[in-house]
Amino acid sequence: MTKLELMTSQVSKFARGGVAAVVAGTLFGASAMAAQSPATALAASSAASAAPEVRAQVVAETSTTIGAPMSGRLSQFPLHDGERFKQGQVIARFVCAEKESTLVHARAVYDGRKTVNDSKQRLRALGTSSEVEYKVAESDEEEAAADVKTAQTVVDNCTVAAPFTGRVSAVYTHNFQFLQTGAPMLDVLSDKNLNVEMIVPSMWLTWLKPGSAFNVAIDETGKSYPATLVRLSGKVDAVSRSIKVYGRIDNPPDTLLPGMSGRALFTPPAGATVAARQ
Repeated sequence: MTKLELMTSQVSKFARGGVAAVVAGTLFGASAMAAQSPATALAASSAASAAPEVRAQVVAETSTTIGAPMSGRLSQFPLHDGERFKQGQVIARFVCAEKESTLVHARAVYDGRKTVNDSKQRLRALGTSSEVEYKVAESDEEEAAADVKTAQTVVDNCTVAAPFTGRVSAVYTHNFQFLQTGAPMLDVLSDKNLNVEMIVPSMWLTWLKPGSAFNVAIDETGKSYPATLVRLSGKVDAVSRSIKVYGRIDNPPDTLLPGMSGRALFTPPAGATVAARQ
């Protein structure tokens, strides 16, 4: 065999070996991938079933600013920031001696006119009183009754009662201070009914409905609390493809305060879309 034939034979053997190695490697790789596919599918399934989460903020279900119902000087203003109160408790009282005197005068006038009207009624029944006298006496009594109601309303405004059971979140005035009508006095909220506000991907609406249960992990307390979705916003944001949703925390403890924030953790059904907003 010549040198040229020897070299050609070696190259042919090397090529056949390389092809065999490539085929064997391909078969081995396919076998390995087939062997790993169940584990890969399990990992993908676990990743898909992981509970999605979004940022959430705790808010009070009921909150308001209580303003002065009248112009005057405060004579009683007992609450401070952070203190609790009960529904109907006096949270502010104004100096009202003059207004109370006006009410007493209005009641006295009413009593006098009622007496006159009652007398006119009896005389009319006896036929000794004219129709005009009867009508005038009746109108006088009604006018005096209206004056009493007006004076009573003014006196009622001298005392401000708590509209619900809750907690003071801000104070804008002090005792003995003179206020104008409508001036803010207190911010109050109901801390026994706490809600959670969240913004979630609009694609979640395929499975996220009012009544869905979820957990809220609060950063400030380091604890998780059960909650229930109560309502959805009436509009989807077309740009961010998101929607605002609202939940209620079940039996919130005293340590949980409005303004705290954390993560809302949901458990979607199998095969549900949990992709983030786009």
